[in-house]
Amino acid sequence: MADAVPIPDLRSREEALAPSRSFIVQAPAGSGKTELLIQRYLGLLATVNEPEEIVAITFTRKAAAEMRERVLEAFGQVIAGKEPGSEHERRTQQLARAAMARDGARGWRINDSPARLRIQTIDSLCAALTRQMPMLSKFGSQPESIEDAGALYAEAARATVELIEAKDPAADYVERLLVHLDNNVARVEELLIEMLRRRDHWLRHVMVNERAELERALVAERRAVLDQVQALVPLPERGELLAIANYSLGNRGEALLAAFPGSDDAQSWATLAEVVLTRNGAWRAKVDKRHGFPVGAAGKAWKERLAALIATLADDRLCAALADTRRLPPATYTDEQWQVLEAITELLKRAVGQLKLVFQSRGQVDFTEVSQRALLALEDAEGPTDLALRLDYQIRHLLIDEFQDTSISQFELVARLTAGWTPDDGRTLFVVGDPMQSIYRFREAEVGLFLQARAEGIGNVVLTPLELSANFRSQAGIVDWVNATFRAVMPELEDIGSGAVAYTESQAVHPRLEGDAVEIHPLFADAEAGEAAAVAKIVAGIAAASADADERPSIAILVRGRNHLREIVPQLKQAGLAFRAIEIDRLDDRPVVQDLLALT
Repeated sequence: MADAVPIPDLRSREEALAPSRSFIVQAPAGSGKTELLIQRYLGLLATVNEPEEIVAITFTRKAAAEMRERVLEAFGQVIAGKEPGSEHERRTQQLARAAMARDGARGWRINDSPARLRIQTIDSLCAALTRQMPMLSKFGSQPESIEDAGALYAEAARATVELIEAKDPAADYVERLLVHLDNNVARVEELLIEMLRRRDHWLRHVMVNERAELERALVAERRAVLDQVQALVPLPERGELLAIANYSLGNRGEALLAAFPGSDDAQSWATLAEVVLTRNGAWRAKVDKRHGFPVGAAGKAWKERLAALIATLADDRLCAALADTRRLPPATYTDEQWQVLEAITELLKRAVGQLKLVFQSRGQVDFTEVSQRALLALEDAEGPTDLALRLDYQIRHLLIDEFQDTSISQFELVARLTAGWTPDDGRTLFVVGDPMQSIYRFREAEVGLFLQARAEGIGNVVLTPLELSANFRSQAGIVDWVNATFRAVMPELEDIGSGAVAYTESQAVHPRLEGDAVEIHPLFADAEAGEAAAVAKIVAGIAAASADADERPSIAILVRGRNHLREIVPQLKQAGLAFRAIEIDRLDDRPVVQDLLALT
């Protein structure tokens, strides 16, 4: 086997350790981001007066425990005089040695008091803030935070619908919504439950319930769509597109377009879309007299011009943007629409109020509520609270892992925690994550926030963007397959509004192994039993091919849950095969992950 290639992003990794600068780091799977976070943390420990000046935030208790364990492990390796096995381990030990020197000089005794390392989940941070300011957070005594609050949402939704039977102004709104949904009470409750689950996204917006204000927002969204499609049509082709459209319109007896449309003319854009797109939103492959292209020499010439233009314009983004122009809603609501919309927005407010009553009566809250109350503890109508000012003095460095999993309230929380920071005052923000993993949707995460932070910073803090590209996890064959596959299925360009994330390629540190790195064996619709038999056959083939080898390969089989184990395990046992079947949900179990990484 060839030697591992040099680390391709070493310069970015070194830059990320600069203790006086703030960064946002995009770190794909397998890029060693946890090691980079630990190196950053150790480097900062060597510069602060007290370890509590550094706050590291993760999204799970397991991740927080692992990070603390690995910091202490780095100290232990220095104490034991263990020789580093790689360059990045050598760098970690250098940083740990400097941090331990600071520990000794300041008398921290971190090894004896590891709780001084402020490494915690964002939920525990929010809970701590609400405990420190119970009156401002309006919690009073601290309620229990629960992961699944579905039963509480259902209770609040039911109480909201039952307002129709009370002498309450909201009764009219319930009646309007029920009429709109054919008196389907269950449907109304389902909609309210889902909206309560996602209230972090809309709560700040429904507080404004003025028709003119909401219509201004509607106009702004329409303009954003038209701005996008206009930007995607190349300047040289605009005249030709207008000419072909007018030829088609004229032959159909419709009004011609006076000029190429701007971003305030939705109807003209929809007209252009009708000329070049099919009803299903695909580029037209052929046209005839129904589309304004008659038979004959003249019609043939225009058909050829249209085909040539479409070949030039053929871009999936433009195709989708043109299709969107045909689906744009009007710029204003009808009176009937407004009656329903007003009912919805008013009922959402009431549903939130009912949910707070349920939280209070049950002594339980969801994580969204904790985040929102933490925001109240940091800022009131008069500005930053005493707690915010005290934290502004205490926190000098803030590190956040898995930043693509940040929700809107949590993003705002970071902005408020850093609101008093000024450029070059020695305080830093370091966030790391992988927006390409946003498909997993941790709670109400908004990947657009990662893109926004990279482009605009957070509050007053400007973040220098860095990208990691090295993959330490898999051999080159697997990395190359992933690059080729996901480059084809992910968007070409990023978009903050929609949360579209472009694919960023990784570079393998480990060389390619012999043989095919990835094989796909497709099975279709309701083929669970056949799938289990196919997997057993594949495993048996691998085992048979290596029967005479000195070392038989390790084989791991990933399944979604225990139900799938019931299907596949009998097949494997029947074939007399040794195996490990691992549920995907257990992949955050570190020993299991280490076993799997060894296979690649």
